[in-house]
Amino acid sequence: MLRTGRYDLFSMRRQDGLAWTEAVAKALAATSPDIVHLHGLDRLGAEIVPLLRRLRPSAGLVLTLHDFQLICPDRGLLLRRDGGLCTRAAPDACHQCLPDIATGAHALRKARLLALLDQIDLFIAPSEDVRSRFMSWGLPGARIAVVRNAVPEMAPPPTEARQRPNRFAYFGSFAEHKGVQVLLKAAERLARTGGDYRVSLYGRLHHPSRETEQTFTEALSSAAPVAQLVGPYDRSEVCNLMAGNDWIVLPSLWFENAPLVLLEARRARRPVICTGLGGMRELVRDGIDGVLVPRGDPAALAETMAELAEDRGRWEHLAGNARQPPDPEEFARQHLDHYALTRKSVPA
Repeated sequence: MLRTGRYDLFSMRRQDGLAWTEAVAKALAATSPDIVHLHGLDRLGAEIVPLLRRLRPSAGLVLTLHDFQLICPDRGLLLRRDGGLCTRAAPDACHQCLPDIATGAHALRKARLLALLDQIDLFIAPSEDVRSRFMSWGLPGARIAVVRNAVPEMAPPPTEARQRPNRFAYFGSFAEHKGVQVLLKAAERLARTGGDYRVSLYGRLHHPSRETEQTFTEALSSAAPVAQLVGPYDRSEVCNLMAGNDWIVLPSLWFENAPLVLLEARRARRPVICTGLGGMRELVRDGIDGVLVPRGDPAALAETMAELAEDRGRWEHLAGNARQPPDPEEFARQHLDHYALTRKSVPA
């Protein structure tokens, strides 16, 4: 097992000596792989790429681009410090978010990472949006394949909504970039109307600061009695939990790539309300199998939720049109096909 150690988030370098390289060498010697597939370089260190190439030159190297950590040295979120979206991850733009690091250092970081990544034979992206952003950053599009994320098939729950589909739910992390505060402000607006709505939050805050926890608690209190905190959940039960609600809300503020919650909602036959950002726009056809709402706009979200709660016919239409995600077998087949092509492209 390769353990992670001290690691620099900006440079993506390991800082715990060279003992880990011996563990990599032993693993490769024991398995003699034809393909080495990396699911990110965070914590492993970007220098693992040339190490793998040197130790196993005949193996195909594959890297799945699950997030934007390579592009964005500030939390990998492509969010500016003012909360806006970053659409140009260039050294001068990165310097605006991390002013203590010189623009030249940002340029060197990008050049170093692109040079290391040039040794990767195939990149896999979960969405066209991710592929496009990495191409704009400098990766060759011909070496980036899109493979949609999969979720296991689940026994479909009942799809019939109540007469009034007024039950909304959020699943996942309560991190700020996920937009939970936007949803709570929308729920507060619904509460002020005195109408019958329910917004259930499944998940939790991960290692919050005292200020973050207090802000969340106050927002939840202001949204009562409409909003209620359910708390952590078992992923194996997510389909049944979603079936206890009418709508799944993803008010994300960042470029989600291919959120698992959205795919699980498809399995649960529950329509999604989400911001039209990143890979979500590829998965949700507005007005056909889901509803897109403006980013960071509690008023627009509350208005949409209020309208949807009164329209059972629309719920039935959207739920009935939901496209199912790939199953794990299809997901595996696509990977094997790409592996085979990658093996042919690597010199013996």
